Amino acid sequence: MSEHLYSAARKRRPRRPGGDGPAWPCGPAIPLIFDRLESLQQQINAVRRPKPVDMLLITHDRYLSLALTQYLSKRIRTHICPSPEEAESFFRQTPLPRIVIDLDGITLPVLRTLDTVRSWHKKRPGISITLLTSTRNPTTFSFIAAAAGCRVIERHQEIVILLYLLMQRPCSPRPIQANYTRANDNLSPREWSILMQVASGRSFKAIASSLEKPYHSVVYTLGRVAGRLGLNNRKALVYLLHELSMAPAEKHLFVTR
Repeated sequence: MSEHLYSAARKRRPRRPGGDGPAWPCGPAIPLIFDRLESLQQQINAVRRPKPVDMLLITHDRYLSLALTQYLSKRIRTHICPSPEEAESFFRQTPLPRIVIDLDGITLPVLRTLDTVRSWHKKRPGISITLLTSTRNPTTFSFIAAAAGCRVIERHQEIVILLYLLMQRPCSPRPIQANYTRANDNLSPREWSILMQVASGRSFKAIASSLEKPYHSVVYTLGRVAGRLGLNNRKALVYLLHELSMAPAEKHLFVTR
């Protein structure tokens, strides 16, 4: 009789929900505290992760960078770099950002910058590079285009026109001199190597020895490049190389538009 009474009392006793397992104060659907913390950390990291850059503008000119960023801010994400070396840190990004180099707004000589651009084309084929320059004569402009193998745009023009040109899809630069053709627009690696050695002050004889070529081969190459640029002789080419090897004066870094 006592056993029946004990069973009846046990049936009437209220039981905790969930059986004999651990009780969930807010229900089993709520995740554990460390799951919540992990989710919160992922959200914070997603906010902190920078968005990919669309364009790199390499310049020290505050007026140019301000004008372009104001016009471009609503269309593309632009980052200002003071030097080509800093821009290389973005080469890990996919896709690669477009690069705009202001040749008159950096402290490096034009010839050194052109050498960097050529190395970028070799390391990262398909990279989009545009050069900005101003008040250049047609011969210098043509040399820059032939050395860099990319677009060269006149710097001193209305910002709306400049923006329009920068937003255009890259294309092969049009030759300026009439004696240029599509086959020989860009300077070959051998031609560029000779020009860089001439710019550094090496003699023709030393250059020929380093290339294991006869002396007249170097002379012929320089004459051929000078003719393609529309120069009268090799001396004019050497003078041009010397001019482009000099760093821009400090007074030209902050040009008012």
